[in-house]
Amino acid sequence: MSLLALYRRVLESLGSDKRLAWTLALANVALVLAQFAEPVLFGRIIDRLSAANASPDRAGLWESTWPYLIAWIAFGLFTIACGALIALHADRLAHRRRHIMLRRYFEHVLQLPLSHHAQVHSGRLMKIMLQGTDALWMLWLGFFREHLAAFAALVVLIPIALSMNWRLALLLIGLSALFVAVTRLVLRKTSALQSRVESHHSDLAEHASDTLGNVALVQSFARIDDEVRALGGISRRLLGAQFPALTWWAVLTVLTRSATTLTVLSIMAAGIWLYIHDMISVGEIVTFTVFSGLVIARLEQAVSFTSRLSQDAPRLRDFFSVLDTVPAIRDGSHAVDPGRLRGEIEFHDVSFSYDGQRAAVEAINFVARPGEMVALVGASGAGKSTALALLYRAFDPQSGRVTIDGVDVRDFRLDALRRNIGVVFQEALLFNRSIADNLRVGDPDASDEALQDAARRAQALDFIEREPEGFDSRIGERGRALSGGERQRLSIARVLLKDPPILILDEATSALDGGTETRLLRALDEVTRNRTTLVIAHRLATIRLASRILVFDQGRIVESGTFDELCLAEGIFARLAREQFMMHDNGREHDRALSEASA
Repeated sequence: MSLLALYRRVLESLGSDKRLAWTLALANVALVLAQFAEPVLFGRIIDRLSAANASPDRAGLWESTWPYLIAWIAFGLFTIACGALIALHADRLAHRRRHIMLRRYFEHVLQLPLSHHAQVHSGRLMKIMLQGTDALWMLWLGFFREHLAAFAALVVLIPIALSMNWRLALLLIGLSALFVAVTRLVLRKTSALQSRVESHHSDLAEHASDTLGNVALVQSFARIDDEVRALGGISRRLLGAQFPALTWWAVLTVLTRSATTLTVLSIMAAGIWLYIHDMISVGEIVTFTVFSGLVIARLEQAVSFTSRLSQDAPRLRDFFSVLDTVPAIRDGSHAVDPGRLRGEIEFHDVSFSYDGQRAAVEAINFVARPGEMVALVGASGAGKSTALALLYRAFDPQSGRVTIDGVDVRDFRLDALRRNIGVVFQEALLFNRSIADNLRVGDPDASDEALQDAARRAQALDFIEREPEGFDSRIGERGRALSGGERQRLSIARVLLKDPPILILDEATSALDGGTETRLLRALDEVTRNRTTLVIAHRLATIRLASRILVFDQGRIVESGTFDELCLAEGIFARLAREQFMMHDNGREHDRALSEASA
């Protein structure tokens, strides 16, 4: 995207504030016209003074100059008032639109599918959001407060200057064109450099976020020095790309300041020569001298704006690139909100692949009815989590259909579908907020009594009440203030509070001790009676009472039946059961031997 196209996109992002933007644009043009009136009036007064100085009779000097003075005062007051109003409303517009775009980006990123988040680090997305909205804010603010007036001034200057004295006007235009050409050369030199700089900034944000998010790992493996060195390496590469760009910006700054002196001297020298040959008046020389100062000042503002746009271009391109990303998983044109579903689930010959080459699940067929608990077991990577992710549309199958109550899940609105499904993930996903806030993710309107009831059923009330502030206690980033088992119990309480007709438990009890797990499963037995429950479990003892167990192997369902039926079938499940229960029995015998030895 070129700089011009990029800035057109920036202005298009003004949305509902476009009317105010047009008003500010017209006000800027009026401000420019008023500012250019001042040097013209100044020149006219100088000519009157020069004429009076050559005449012995100066009685009429005041009568000939006071109209110009009054006009000068009027234009000055208009300039002050107009400038203040432009600054006020430009500030408000830029701040308001910045927060609107920030919310829009945030909402859009949250709607992107999990596959996108698996490929792009959250630290990079955060950096793009903050730097992109900051760049938009600066460009909007600068454009409406200064830079639009600068560009308008350059347009207005040409006809006014040519009408006054075409010789000095051509000189001024020529010097301005030379200044613009040099500026364009510098911008072309720095464009590629700035893109590399921004890429290193993204790497820096990603590495820092990744390290801070895994600080326990860094400390336990004594990797602090390694991570700091890695960050320092990125910083050195960033500076290596930044310094050449800074050199070119310094060259442009010197050229800009030199241009002011060069232009004023050139106008003065040419004016004196024209005055000697009776081709210009003293007042016109004064007017053009002031003109040249105004023009160079406006050119400096235009260059400042262009350089700012050039520096921010990589950030803006990244920002708009994320905004333009079309979610692969989105509502269809005829998607509906079905309300609360009954929860009859059916997989019809469903296949899905992450890379288009190796199938993650293949030809999956099964039915889960309301009130049933269907367990999915198998080795890691066998396709269990992928199959259930297709149910709540983290992904869509490449072939086959997943239906709820006989309707393809793709025909439901995403938010409506996911309101009907409660998921307890293997990794407890918690916010750095209070316990109550985390629980109310399941039901924002839940009463305190409902929170306590859900926590009690999830075997979480005991540790919550031990916290200094109870339900108001903050639990740290990702719930780090809690143990693994406590985090899982909060996750289960949260989904119980949601009370969905379909419940997915993905290794939901893996971090619990045996006693807590037993009590929790007893509570879940009551909860799952009136809903469809899908359970992924590696500990087979937790799924003894499942209505049906599906055994996955390499993306396919290879066995199906009750716990006892599969144990008798002498297949994969029976082997897994023997291995787990044998290990359990050996562990109990080992504990008994240790106890006897100590006695």
